[in-house]
Amino acid sequence: MKRIYRSLILSLIVTPLFAAQTPSAQPAAHAAVTQPVYIYLYSRVTDQVNLDISEARLRRLLPMIERYRTQHPEAHLKATIFFSGASSEALAERNAQTGIKDYVLDFKNRGIIEIGYDGTDEPTYEHRPMSHMLESKAYRERWLERAAEDEKFLTEGRDPLTGDPRPGSVGGLQAMQQVFGKAACITGVSVGTERVHPDPNRDMPGAGPTPTVTPEVGDWEIAPLLRRYNTEAILFGLPGTNPAHIPGFGGSILEIGHMMSPTPETSPELFWADNILRSSESAGLGARVIRGNEGSAAIKEFTTKLDRSRIRIIHMELGSDTDYLKPDFAKTTLSATLTYAYAHPDNPKVPAEDRLTPDQVNVAFSKEEATLNWLVADFLPANSGSRFVSNTDLQKMTSASAGYSVSVDELRAALKQTLDQWGSNTFPPPYFQVGNRYLSMAEAFQVMTDALAGLSRTGKLPESVPAVQVYGPLRVAGGHGPNVGDVPVASVAKVCAQIADDLHDTTGYPIPNNTVPSVLVVDGIGMNAAQFLRLMAQALVEPDPNAKVRVRMTYMYSGTAEVFPKTRAMEDTGATWTFKPAPLAAPSSTLASR
Repeated sequence: MKRIYRSLILSLIVTPLFAAQTPSAQPAAHAAVTQPVYIYLYSRVTDQVNLDISEARLRRLLPMIERYRTQHPEAHLKATIFFSGASSEALAERNAQTGIKDYVLDFKNRGIIEIGYDGTDEPTYEHRPMSHMLESKAYRERWLERAAEDEKFLTEGRDPLTGDPRPGSVGGLQAMQQVFGKAACITGVSVGTERVHPDPNRDMPGAGPTPTVTPEVGDWEIAPLLRRYNTEAILFGLPGTNPAHIPGFGGSILEIGHMMSPTPETSPELFWADNILRSSESAGLGARVIRGNEGSAAIKEFTTKLDRSRIRIIHMELGSDTDYLKPDFAKTTLSATLTYAYAHPDNPKVPAEDRLTPDQVNVAFSKEEATLNWLVADFLPANSGSRFVSNTDLQKMTSASAGYSVSVDELRAALKQTLDQWGSNTFPPPYFQVGNRYLSMAEAFQVMTDALAGLSRTGKLPESVPAVQVYGPLRVAGGHGPNVGDVPVASVAKVCAQIADDLHDTTGYPIPNNTVPSVLVVDGIGMNAAQFLRLMAQALVEPDPNAKVRVRMTYMYSGTAEVFPKTRAMEDTGATWTFKPAPLAAPSSTLASR
């Protein structure tokens, strides 16, 4: 707990300094200008056992979405339907009898829905790929083991009830995409980690260490793997619940939301990580997943209390399987139907006595319709710019994370201001602002490296440098490094010329090559990557090869790494070097234009 409180205090210190180069770095509670609310509709159809319920939900939900989309085109209503690999295969097997696969694809092809992948319920909750005893292994071994288990999770065929591997078959994301095509959004792909905890009865005969499985928060090793199977999907960001029971979880997601929303056109729920757009289920500030079957009164109360000083992206679930289940049976944090099925593999279907009657199902769906009706008829028209958004919409409303050029003159001007703000602080900024763009720490490292490599090779700075896809350091070095020694700008630029090509090397797999190096040496002085980042900023502000720049003690982790809700060691949080805000541009056609 002491570390959590230290993290929150650190973020409160670091965020106002570096979150953006504007006076409004932190969202003020209920600012005078009310920002739009974007509603992200989705439904999870991940039950591969009770297919009658899964199919009934789809046949009722998809026409309802189409009807409201047709009646209210100004609301841009579209939903993402998430399938697991197991449920996709099970529905595909029924296609010859019921046509359900073709039915879903018809709605997808007509633009009514988008298809997503959700691995949360992949068989099973207990028997699934996981990493083992990572604490005793070196950082590269930890990465390789997580990546190997992640790839199994994305591709391995498994028994739908026991989770036992089925050699020669495919599963997970790969199976889902074979049935329904490329996923527009991906979630639930983080595997668990087995850890050894001291046995409280260790003094008793036969006692020993106790292994437990902890759900991981952070799926960073999966990013290079995903690019083999899908380069277009967005990913969910921070979860709305705390499955790993992390102390201080609520405060952590609140602070990440603050850092990722420095200005009104940014959202606490949206950010970039590893050049992949992330949409969080919650970012504090009153946000949570809302459900259509809560009814319009509950949703109205929720929106009334929501902090609107920033654009908000609210996840709303429609057509849940709980619409078909009695409340006592549905009281689980995971899928109630699959929790039962995995516990009763010999008779896995939901018992008749635990299902709602058709009339009760109608009541649940009437609440869903009432909620949608209130949103399109009352809330959206009364809140200028508010609308429904899909994965495609979010991608169109944000600028590309990489693949553009950065003016070196703009970069130098921004770095001068950043260094003035940085001062003697020993923690780096969580990201940089250059002109109208944000650069993550890793991107800032890459563009500065390219600029100074040009100085070393040609004797002058280039006019511009490309911002490319780059990963954070594989290992976050502990400590702040040395605080003595001046080095010439020419020596800094020489090291940049030596490492620049690696930052453009996209061939590494499963460990990427284009990662920020953890430790560097300049004129015999060893230092961590954050110290070198600071040296490069100083060198670019004063790019005289003979000028001297001072090596300053600097920690490698910013406030982002400190407050991120972690289930892993600080050494393994290098991906937080890739976090940055994702400003949203107003779409060309919104309710505001009515």
